[in-house]
Amino acid sequence: MAFGTLNLRTLSAAILAILLLGCGGGGEPPTPPAPENPMLPLPSSAVLYYDDRGGITESSLVVVRSEGDWVEEWDRATSRRAEPPPRPEIDFETHMVLVAAAGRMSPGDRIQVDSAGVRTERTTEDEEEVFEVIVRTVEGCGGMVADIHPLTIVRLPRFAGRVSFVERTAQAECDELP
Repeated sequence: MAFGTLNLRTLSAAILAILLLGCGGGGEPPTPPAPENPMLPLPSSAVLYYDDRGGITESSLVVVRSEGDWVEEWDRATSRRAEPPPRPEIDFETHMVLVAAAGRMSPGDRIQVDSAGVRTERTTEDEEEVFEVIVRTVEGCGGMVADIHPLTIVRLPRFAGRVSFVERTAQAECDELP
């Protein structure tokens, strides 16, 4: 091979080296991108109401986006209270409310909203922004035979699109008696 003349193998190796160097093949590895839409834990200030004697006796997850629906859901949730607490004011221009009711459970069981966030759901044809909410039912340690109906009401940022729920269950850590 004469000086200044490149064969195909040398040319391919040179192109590969340039591509690797130009694409982060040398030096520091590239930083992975941040999660697209992280799920954020709900702060305790998001919880508007919790009751295990809730007036909603069936298991349900309801998204409230209007004042009229809010009045109706609040009245249902607090209907078993002799003196219901005042209904919190909600600015439905910036917030929505989630009512999560666990249905019939046992004393010590509870329901909670762990986290929420917007994520992109991809299908074969399209992409859609979805507000995802993680709801956890925690089974207590038992011991008492009675029925309770846990429910929680939380304030979330307003989202006009579809809300998707991921329901999880967990077992509370129980101390065994000797």
